[in-house]
Amino acid sequence: MTAGIVKLTERQFLAFIDDRLDGTGPCAVAEEVPLAALATTDVVPNARVLMAMLADGGGKLTAKGNFNRKLVETLMERFQWRGCDTAAVRGAYKAVNEHDFVPAMYLHAIFKLAGLARRRKGTLELTRKGRALLLEEAAGRLQAVLFRTTFSRYNLGYLDGLAMAEVFQPQISLILYLTGRFCTDWRPLDALMRSVTFPVPELTEPEYPNLPQAAFNARVLRYLCWFGLLEESRAAANDDWHTTRLYRKTPLYDRTLSFELLR
Repeated sequence: MTAGIVKLTERQFLAFIDDRLDGTGPCAVAEEVPLAALATTDVVPNARVLMAMLADGGGKLTAKGNFNRKLVETLMERFQWRGCDTAAVRGAYKAVNEHDFVPAMYLHAIFKLAGLARRRKGTLELTRKGRALLLEEAAGRLQAVLFRTTFSRYNLGYLDGLAMAEVFQPQISLILYLTGRFCTDWRPLDALMRSVTFPVPELTEPEYPNLPQAAFNARVLRYLCWFGLLEESRAAANDDWHTTRLYRKTPLYDRTLSFELLR
């Protein structure tokens, strides 16, 4: 396989495809990153806010198991999550439910998948694992757990509603490796997707134009930005509708992810 200037043997390619981000494959996720290095990211600081609330008994649920409206409103007040316009959310809904506030939806699902929280008697409470990872010195381990869970066990299309099969998760380790190689400077969304993904039919013969790019942005790049590994900008254009999304990796990318290829 040849992807741009990066050449992989068949054995190396298959190792990426088989990688479940558990430390036994090519991709290793660092667990020693201090909280100070994660302070300006979205996932860990806000996850710790929610975890502290759950530890204090504040995770009230509805009969269907969702966060109740009071909890959602509190999260909207306390979260600092880039790209999430809480004023717009409040303007769109009379009463905001969990599914109206994307960060709440994401963290609720990921906490349960990662074993950090569980439902008990109408509340979501932290597990012993969750309480251990709430400690300040455990921030790097929390980042690693949430990152691995997001890209290996979580449904990456859960938040977007796009009518396209999930094709990125089976090759996520390869995508992460190639992104680290190709995204050292600003790269347009479409060019980046072509550079770092294996060309399966859903990407090369899409049912709708631009669907693959929209899905790649929503299912891969959005989460990498939330974890602070990528940053987004916009190329100049005459109007917002035709502004090109640009991405590049941050210093945290190489601090968080490392790769060892088979010889």
